[in-house]
Amino acid sequence: MPTSKPHDYSPKQISISLTGRALAHPCRIKMIELLIKYPNLTNRELAEILHLSKSTVHLHLKKLWDAGLININYFPHSLGIEITPEQIKNYKKLETLFNFGTRKTYHLSHLE
Repeated sequence: MPTSKPHDYSPKQISISLTGRALAHPCRIKMIELLIKYPNLTNRELAEILHLSKSTVHLHLKKLWDAGLININYFPHSLGIEITPEQIKNYKKLETLFNFGTRKTYHLSHLE
């Protein structure tokens, strides 16, 4: 018989988890950096810049939106994506916290 897991997570724990999940893919980091550099891109423009399908871009954007890192505006044939100054500030805090600029890159294949 399956056991049930408790779902007594605080909003803070859920928020941290969603942010971690959103930042867990290099493509999503690149999307944030592109939105900081070029505000108000559409999903079509991101797909073209990143050489990805619109559906793949949409899945990545959904994770960023779930974490509150971007805003999405729905238009008839595209999505308008924006990142507010507050969201940029929060992302920059995360960059500083994790010291992304000076860390070595590790890959699991190098750990053997």
